[in-house]
Amino acid sequence: MMRRSGAAVLATSLIVGLTGCSVPHPRGEQTIDKVAATRDQVARLYEDYREIRNAATELLDPKPLSTVETGPVLAIDTGSFAVAAKLNRQGEVETGPIDVARVETPRFAKYPLWFFAVVRDAERGVQKLQVFERSTAVDPWLLTASPEALASTKIPGLRRDGTGHAVTVEPDDARGMTMSAQQAAEAYARVLTDPDTAAGAGIVEDAFIRQMRDIAETNASLDSVTFSQTWAAEPVRYVLRASDGGSLAFVTLLRKDQYIVPVDRKITWPAGSPQQALLEDGIQGSSGNLNYYHQIVIHLPGGTAKPRVIAQYGGVVQGEVGLDQAVDDATILGTESGDATAAE
Repeated sequence: MMRRSGAAVLATSLIVGLTGCSVPHPRGEQTIDKVAATRDQVARLYEDYREIRNAATELLDPKPLSTVETGPVLAIDTGSFAVAAKLNRQGEVETGPIDVARVETPRFAKYPLWFFAVVRDAERGVQKLQVFERSTAVDPWLLTASPEALASTKIPGLRRDGTGHAVTVEPDDARGMTMSAQQAAEAYARVLTDPDTAAGAGIVEDAFIRQMRDIAETNASLDSVTFSQTWAAEPVRYVLRASDGGSLAFVTLLRKDQYIVPVDRKITWPAGSPQQALLEDGIQGSSGNLNYYHQIVIHLPGGTAKPRVIAQYGGVVQGEVGLDQAVDDATILGTESGDATAAE
């Protein structure tokens, strides 16, 4: 599973591809046509983000991030900082430079405003597909989505309006595609929860589905442990019209892993993993849950082609365990991302 240590966006250089940005201006008596952000506003935003991120990294304290991040991004980053702080491993929180290579700024008739950016992390060989949102005129811009793709991944082109700005799509609008963005999000959640539904779901069994399925199957094979996994799609909020007539949709999925462990068994996670930080004593003679957020970008092609995930990242954000007493010890070993792989 692709993971990151702290979702840093430290933009020391800015290469912004804004087309036709301008100060918001009236169009007619009833509608105010607002450009999401101008070139200068984006540059200042990333500079502010860099300063706040550096301060949080120096202190290994995620609290300052709440002024520049929100939602699942903030939850995942908070978990990463907590692990690094607990183990005094400051170097594991990213601090390297990232170039903002592309910014797409739609027009809006009302708040909230949002824009899409692609930032490059050459050191890690990835590009981040980010969304910043501003809820009202008095609210700050906040990072709300930041899935990752390999540097070699081709990001679909976007359709633009007559002024050169990206065109948005309503999440329930399926025109020109096999399904809407919201339908695609829900299809992914169904397939991830129950692989037997894949044949009729209308989506590609892509690398993301295979990765998550491998994790679930490995955990389900743990000796004497009952494992279950469920997925749910949150309402889709950010969708852009692709140049092929399809769309590019940002989707957040909530994953819940549940373990039921008998009294003569105990499961733990690798030292230093987020799972171990949340469930330090493991699970024994009880049940326990680990909740994850996964943010994905789905390309819904125009025509009859099936949707496919092109970017993703996720992290564990909550752990809960029952209070039954423990007896014997059988440790679960884990992968680099902290997912259980075997019992001994």
